[in-house]
Parts: sequence; C-alpha cells; structure tokens
Amino acid sequence: MIIISGTNNWQEAFAESESTPIILVSDKLKNDPFAMKIIAEMEAQKLRHKQMSEGKTTFLPLTKEQIEVEKTRKIVDDRLKEDLNSMNNKYLDFTPKNAFKKFIERINSTYHGIFWDQFDYLNAKVQLAIAAKNLVLENGGSFYDAQREYFKYASMPRVDMINYIEELNIKYGFANEDIQSNFDSKGKLPRFEDDEDAPCYGCENVESNDESKSQTNGEITNIINNVQVKPKSELTLLEEQLSELRQQFLDATDLDQKKSLVDSLNETVKKIQNLTY
Repeated sequence: MIIISGTNNWQEAFAESESTPIILVSDKLKNDPFAMKIIAEMEAQKLRHKQMSEGKTTFLPLTKEQIEVEKTRKIVDDRLKEDLNSMNNKYLDFTPKNAFKKFIERINSTYHGIFWDQFDYLNAKVQLAIAAKNLVLENGGSFYDAQREYFKYASMPRVDMINYIEELNIKYGFANEDIQSNFDSKGKLPRFEDDEDAPCYGCENVESNDESKSQTNGEITNIINNVQVKPKSELTLLEEQLSELRQQFLDATDLDQKKSLVDSLNETVKKIQNLTY
C-alpha cells in the first residue's frame, strides 16, 4: 500500500509493494494519526476484498485490537440470541396459532375442525404474502410496491370466502350438499315474486300430485313435487375449479407455485363474479 502526502511543493511516499494502490493524502490528514489509521484500514479492506474476488486467499493477520473486537462482537451476538429466545418464550402464547388455539378452546369441540381449516387457509395466505413482500424489498422495491404485493396474496375475495365456508360446512356435516347448491355465489337463495312459486328446500319425501293427497278437516292438501336437478353450468364448474385450486394451494410448498396458484384463484373468482354480479 502506498500513502502519499502531497502539497504543491513536495510529495512523501510509503510503499509496501508496487502493485498496491496509491492514495493521495493532504498535509492536514498526514498530521492526524487517527485519520491515517482509518485510511490505512479502509484500503486494507479494499485490498482483501479484491484478492478474494480474484481468487487469491491471502489474508492479512488480525491485530490485537481486531481480535478483541471480534471477541466482543461474538459476546454481544450470543447475548442478543439469548434475549431473542427469552422474548420468544415470553410471548409464545401470543403467536397467531397459540392465540387462536386459546380462542378455540372456549368453543364446543364439535366445531374445532371447521375453525382450524379456516385458520390454516388464511394463515397460509398471510405467510405467502409476507414472503412476497420481503422479496420485493430485498430486490430493491419500494415499501409501497411491497405493500401492494402483500395485499395481493393476503386478501380473500368475498366470493372465495363464501365458497370456502360452504365447502367446510358440507365437509364437517353442518350442511347438506343438495341444500347448499340452492344458494348463489353471494350466499343467498333465489328470490321469487310469488311465495307459491318458491320451492320447498330440503323436502325429501316427495310424492307426485296424483298420489300425494291427505285429508285435513275435510280439505285436500297437495304436496308439490320439489325435485330439482341443478345442471352442470359454467358457474358450477368454476366453483369446483376454485375448490381444487384452494386445495392445491394448501398442499404446495414452493413459493413460486403458491403465488401462481393464488393468481389462478383470483382469476377464477373474477370469472364467477362476472357471471353473478
């Protein structure tokens, strides 16, 4: 390393090798030992980095001061890890899963399955959103772009939410699939101007008009045949596709695959919305 102190009239050089860089230093800095020490250390760091990038593994021996600094740094790092572990243990009950577990314990165990499935699905979306947000920041993106990426993957459209709740109710036996098929994508039953035109939802023992006659107080009551067959419409196929994509998302482990599946989920939701709104 060569450090040159220069004025208009003269130059003074200190050289270690011909291949090392030359640094120009003013008289003022030359008379400041602390500044010269910092400059020398900076250049030594640059030289070591250059040697490593060129495949040269020659390292300068550490000074006593540097060795003490490394020891202190290790002690501080160990203490920080201990503090972090202590904090994690202290707030273990307040993690999302443990906090939700405490909430579930106050509810009848009959309903635990449906609540946990909802939590797992939403938690998977949030974890994906956090990873996507951090990826934007790591690649130099703005905080605004990172937040937009987070909301893109963490949000749950209303259509997706209604469809998923309907699916879970059927899965855990809280609803009948045939009855649920009568609800539209908004979670509502069809409207009829005349109540007499409204079907009898859930009627199982159906008889034809000719065979179903009962006598009550001398009057004849007809039981209307309520057999309805829901065709495999485009809406039904999209709802089934939405359910399949949701399960694939829960089973996926790769970040890019999860992001792709969420994009497909959102696209399917948009198609359902276009057909129903």
